[in-house]
Amino acid sequence: MGHQTSSTLVRHQRWYAVLCLHVSWLVGVSLFKGLGVMLPSLTDQFSAETWMVGWMVAIVAGVAGLTGPLTGPLVALIGPRTAVMASGLALGTSMALSSVATSVVQMALILSLVAGPALVVPVILTRTLVGNHFTENYAIANGIASSGSSVGLVFVAPFTQLLLDTYGWRGTMLLLGGLCMHLAVCGALLQSSPISETSKHTYEELSRESEQLLGRKVSGKKKTSCFQAILATLAHQLGCSVCLRASFWLATVVLICFRFVPSLWLVYFVSQAQSMGFSAYDATIFTTAAGVGNSVIKISLGLAVDRGFLSLRWALLLSILGAAGTLLSSSWMKAYWLMMVDAFFHYGFVGVVSSLCDIYTRELVGIDNLGSALSWMELMAAILQLAFGFFPGWIYDETGSFDLAFFVMGGMLTLPLVSLLLEWVMMGNSKNVDESRPFADR
Repeated sequence: MGHQTSSTLVRHQRWYAVLCLHVSWLVGVSLFKGLGVMLPSLTDQFSAETWMVGWMVAIVAGVAGLTGPLTGPLVALIGPRTAVMASGLALGTSMALSSVATSVVQMALILSLVAGPALVVPVILTRTLVGNHFTENYAIANGIASSGSSVGLVFVAPFTQLLLDTYGWRGTMLLLGGLCMHLAVCGALLQSSPISETSKHTYEELSRESEQLLGRKVSGKKKTSCFQAILATLAHQLGCSVCLRASFWLATVVLICFRFVPSLWLVYFVSQAQSMGFSAYDATIFTTAAGVGNSVIKISLGLAVDRGFLSLRWALLLSILGAAGTLLSSSWMKAYWLMMVDAFFHYGFVGVVSSLCDIYTRELVGIDNLGSALSWMELMAAILQLAFGFFPGWIYDETGSFDLAFFVMGGMLTLPLVSLLLEWVMMGNSKNVDESRPFADR
């Protein structure tokens, strides 16, 4: 009976983790896409340049990524449940407080210092939990979880436009902040991961060799300074060693490009559509189509990968090409239906890569290093967002068009192809080395 109860609890916890990750993506899109819809209104309200308001949103996303490596020590200190609940409350509160801001600087400070860390902690934590819980059907589970971003696009963009027309941007931020507090409720469902629970209640008997090694470590403690011990502990908690692996950098290129470019697309797409002659209502319909495409294509390809109909690398290759191609051609989509179809497939393929990247990372660095790898990847993507998050708005202010900016963004999405090529070359070399030693390790 006890074993059955434990199995049921683990089964429930795996889906609670999926729910939390789903809501984490949903509230993240609610903030960034909401600010993207309000971009023209905020520009007029604060009498600011387009690039300045757009950079503010990029700074919020950048600060979120910079705090990613602190997720591990924070969870070790207060636990996953408390971390997610506190993040949900902090996120909602900061969005409500930003509604009283009187300048771009005030709004940027409130959102970046509070909402930024509150966004990244639940995402990295729950992505790690989902990776730990699902040894099978990981692609479809991750697809369902990350479809929170597509649900956000489907509902948040038109809902934000409705609130903006009814209550203005201040009332919109206040109401969106209240909705984002639902993340705290989802966090209350979480418990510690099965791995940590097992480690707390079980032990293994030390072997004679382990006892001797422990004795040598104890005798050598006098030679180790307290400062070195603190540094070693901190490095272990932060997972710095994963950055020394070549496989980590292969996955990092994929994640950085498909974190940086889609975040800019979320912020500037509505403004781009309006600059092409479409109305604000048309632009929100396009984002709704993008959200539907994100959900449909992501879950479909995730199911194909899980069932073995399509390999992970081929799914990544096709999706990278599709996402880059649709973004490169978006400036020529002048007709209403062409723009809708382009948005549908672009954000659909973006969703596939974003979802499969977690699986790709887990395969390359291992499940034990997944959380640390994701944290450092988010930090590197954050540095890119902080440095260059303003450039689409700046190009628009200089040229009066987003065409060049979106073309450059599409070109950036082709860079992960280099990672796939390098991995293929490395795997081929490794295979040749193994074949040249036919009697080794047999």
